[in-house]
Amino acid sequence: MLASIITFVLYIVVLIAIGVITYLRAKSYSDYTLAGRSNNKWVAAISAESSDMSGWLLMGLPGAAFAGGFSSIWIMIGLIFGTMINWMYVANRLRIATEVYNVYSITEYFEKRVNDKSGSVALVSGIAIIVFMIINASAEIIGSGKLLNATFGLDYSTGIVIGLVIVVLYTFLGGYMAVSWSNLFQGSIMFIALLFVPLAVLVEIGGYQPVVESLWRQNPAFFQFLNGETEFFPALSIALGGLGVGLCYFGMVHVLTCFMSIKNSSEIKDSTFIATTWVSISTFGAVLVGMIGAYLFPSIGDPEQIFFAMGKNYFPPYMLGLFAAAVVVISLLAFLMSLKSDLVFAVALLAAAGLGSSFGPLVLFCLYSRNVNKTGAISSIIVGLVTVIFWYYSGLSAYIFELIPGFIASSLALIIGTKIGGGADAETVAQYDAYLDRLNKNKRQG
Repeated sequence: MLASIITFVLYIVVLIAIGVITYLRAKSYSDYTLAGRSNNKWVAAISAESSDMSGWLLMGLPGAAFAGGFSSIWIMIGLIFGTMINWMYVANRLRIATEVYNVYSITEYFEKRVNDKSGSVALVSGIAIIVFMIINASAEIIGSGKLLNATFGLDYSTGIVIGLVIVVLYTFLGGYMAVSWSNLFQGSIMFIALLFVPLAVLVEIGGYQPVVESLWRQNPAFFQFLNGETEFFPALSIALGGLGVGLCYFGMVHVLTCFMSIKNSSEIKDSTFIATTWVSISTFGAVLVGMIGAYLFPSIGDPEQIFFAMGKNYFPPYMLGLFAAAVVVISLLAFLMSLKSDLVFAVALLAAAGLGSSFGPLVLFCLYSRNVNKTGAISSIIVGLVTVIFWYYSGLSAYIFELIPGFIASSLALIIGTKIGGGADAETVAQYDAYLDRLNKNKRQG
């Protein structure tokens, strides 16, 4: 226990040092909010994915794989392809667009993109972000409470207060630059943990054969990609639920901010490869942890603590302290609220669905279509938000992942709202054409 605590404390000291260093480097508003658009390809890629996945990757996804076995492949595919497509088709355009429009936040971009001088688009988008980031924060807080209890036996509320003080301190010191570099540091450790932990455990227990044989005897459906479902609609629900996760990415504002902060759009191609590789290997490792955990700890009370149960049994205390520190601090980069749920996986998916539905269609239309206006933007955000919340709390999510109807409804609302609002005005079109000119110029140069 002492070794774990010492490792944890040293880790926190490093993060505070990052905060101090970035504080000394931050000379302007742009430095503080977007790291001065100075993040290199490694920082941008790993920071984006670690802030997206956070504690969910070490708790939520292993828990889902523990319960669903091979059916969790659909979630992996959704995450991997969602990441890759987002980097390929959104990152470069958003980086250039936010520079052309001279904006430093996604809400400011929406406002200027649709030429809204009333502030209503920024207000509505800000409310939607707050709603779903609070839900996202609750998932991280739940995860942090579980993690601190499993690793150090620390009281839930005490651990959260300590973690929040640390995170608030280094974030306020260095702003987004501190967050970016700390996410690079923590994301690298998460990657290493998810790469080596399941492999080391497999070596220790004598390979995968005893795992497969034991799990097959207990439940052959564990090795079926549709979890043994033979009827069409339940099987379709499993596949679409996993694949649909990929649609979330277009509206994940914390990931979009990483796109805006990259130093040069020419580095995005490399960042795409880095980010996709990081997600592919990390999610595979997380799923493997969950499946091995189903063999090692079949009666564990909380499957979302599988990773840390493995750590206690197969790794020295200082390693467990290091892994715990990475996840705790990433998790507590969120905010202060928690929901009446103890499932990181379910709550995190609700937050992702909300962000994806409220902002995903708007982001894509803003980057790829001239014909977007204030009425369409506001309609899209509100309809996406309401649809996801209604779908989730009505229980319909048990049949179709709430993101899918939310994304469709939000897209239709944007098209119809823009039409009702009279389409884009001349000034909006002229600004969009200036963005296209810069985009085409960059393509010719690189």
